[in-house]
Amino acid sequence: MFLNQLNDNEKELYLQLCAYAVMADDVFAADEMESIALICHEMMLTNHMPDTEEHLDSILDKLNIIASRQQKNIMILELMLLLKRDGVLDESEVAFLEHVKDMFEISDEKYTALYSLSEIYLSVYKQLSENING
Repeated sequence: MFLNQLNDNEKELYLQLCAYAVMADDVFAADEMESIALICHEMMLTNHMPDTEEHLDSILDKLNIIASRQQKNIMILELMLLLKRDGVLDESEVAFLEHVKDMFEISDEKYTALYSLSEIYLSVYKQLSENING
């Protein structure tokens, strides 16, 4: 949705975050792989699974240095949408999001607002899809 606002370096680092996000629950489902492909497409990157050899906190530290507050808000929102795509947000995924929130120094109020908006977005998207496809 907003990922085109990231620069090339941020896009690749964000893609690495996505890989960690989808592995947070130790289940890499087919719809999550499809999500990675859609994210690559949105960011105009070649579809690929990013390298995950670098530690998560190292990636977050790099993003803290180069990304603006707005870009960090975009990334946490997009991660929420990614993890909610399968309709289930388990404890490990919630913990992952909260870790990113803390590392990005996103306030509880902003996090809660973005979380609520992600719920609304997904509900509207589902309704639109049902009406278009039904």
